[in-house]
Amino acid sequence: MPAPLPLAGLGRHLLRSVLRVSLPVQEMPALLPGADASMSDAALRRLAESTAAAGGEGAAAIQARLDVLHAAALSRFAPAADAAGLEALWRTALRGELPLEGAYWALLVHPQADRTLRHVAFGDVEMLRPADAAPASLGALLERRSISPRRLDAPGPGAEDIELMVQAALSAPDHGRLHPWRVIEFRTPQREALAALFEAEKRRRDPLASAADLRRARAHATEAPCLLGFVVSPRARKRVPLREQWLAAGAALGNLLNAAHQLGYGGIVLSGERCFDDALARQLGLQPGEHLAGFVSLGTAREPAPPTARALPQEVWRCWTPDTAAAPALRGPALPAARALDGEGLS
Repeated sequence: MPAPLPLAGLGRHLLRSVLRVSLPVQEMPALLPGADASMSDAALRRLAESTAAAGGEGAAAIQARLDVLHAAALSRFAPAADAAGLEALWRTALRGELPLEGAYWALLVHPQADRTLRHVAFGDVEMLRPADAAPASLGALLERRSISPRRLDAPGPGAEDIELMVQAALSAPDHGRLHPWRVIEFRTPQREALAALFEAEKRRRDPLASAADLRRARAHATEAPCLLGFVVSPRARKRVPLREQWLAAGAALGNLLNAAHQLGYGGIVLSGERCFDDALARQLGLQPGEHLAGFVSLGTAREPAPPTARALPQEVWRCWTPDTAAAPALRGPALPAARALDGEGLS
């Protein structure tokens, strides 16, 4: 039986892939000589890749840490006696029965993993290019994360920046161009009045709320340098289902947050039970049929957001294969030409 494949022998593409998928970036500083807290995630990944490719003690330390992190997967894969058994275990990971990060490492270093099987797994997890190889134009988008209002300082966006953010929201996909949403800005002179409404809502919901709870409720109205309310306003349109209008509103909210990030601000959307309070909704000017989706807190981040574990693309991306047994039932008459050219859908 051949010896397990060493980390440095994976080849450049597989090496980059396994480090991105199976080694959390927060593990890297302790493993990499010369790493420091100021390095970006992308810089840490590049250093890990070069260290692993060079072999020696650095590669051995990384491989040892991977073995510790994914010991359960290594144990689960160890009994596989041939490539077929190994591939069957890999398929269980793709179905969500095993953590994919560990399964990927366990397969790549298994003695029965031949070149073909390693590249089958590589294809399964590499449908997207590594984040650190993304175009510069996507860098800010890939780095966006939510930042708590407690970590936001002045300045927040002014009227000109808010207008740009709303323009970005208006460019989101929107079937029928209904823009079924609107934004409420709560300016500084009105924040104390909003805090009083938040306190009253908390008292309605919890008559026994402590003084500390009431202070926290008020703080939600005052602590962020800039506060917006995001309201979903569905329109009565026969040809645009409500679910598509909610999707359009969500896309607009995403664009608004991404625009804030591009402009250099941190932000977060907070909802909670107050968004379902009818009295508060009326006091904020919502009309029947409108929904308070949440409050958008914006400001300047006091410090970079801490690292976060993002889902892997393969967790939410699958390639569809038709069920051959059901295929005859799928074959039906083509859509009428008028329907096909009707322009239905998000644009």
